[in-house]
Amino acid sequence: MRRRHKNCRDQGSVEMNLAAMLDMAFQLLTFFILTFRPAPIEGQLALNLPSPGIVDRGVPALPLQRLVDEQPDLEILHLQVVADPSGDVKEVSVEKSATISGPLKSGNLQALERNLQAIFGQKHIPYDRVQIAVDGQLHYGELMKIVDVCAHQKLADGETIQRISFIEL
Repeated sequence: MRRRHKNCRDQGSVEMNLAAMLDMAFQLLTFFILTFRPAPIEGQLALNLPSPGIVDRGVPALPLQRLVDEQPDLEILHLQVVADPSGDVKEVSVEKSATISGPLKSGNLQALERNLQAIFGQKHIPYDRVQIAVDGQLHYGELMKIVDVCAHQKLADGETIQRISFIEL
C-alpha cells in the first residue's frame, strides 16, 4: 500500500517562537552592560588659549602685566606644582618658601590648607588671586585637589578667594 505524503505547501504558515529570541537578546544585552569598562575620563588636553587680559565690549584687551602695573596694591599668591613621571604631585611650593613634598594624601592636603590659611590671614598683604604654575605632566585630578583647597580659602576681609589662574611650568 502506498503512503500518502502531505505536501509542504498544504501546511499552514510557519510560526517562529519569539520568546526564545527575546530571551537571548536580553541575555546578550545584560552581558554587554555588565562587562562594559569605559576608558578613564582623565586625559591631557592641549588647548591654545588667548593671552590673559580683561576684555570688555568694544574695548581691546589689556595685557595682564599692564593691569598689575596699574594696580600696585594687587598681590598674587604664587603656587608651583611639580609632577613626578607618573603624573602625581611630587612637590607643591607656596611663594617659593613653604614646600609640601609627596603625593596629595589627606595629611599633605591639610598641610597645604594650613599654609594657605596662614598666608591669607595676614592683613598687611592683600592677596587678590592665586596663580598656580603647573607641570605639564600633572594629572587633572591632582590639580583639582589643589584648586579645591585654594577655592575654600578666605581672604583677610572674610571673602572667599574668587580668582585662580594657571600657567604652565
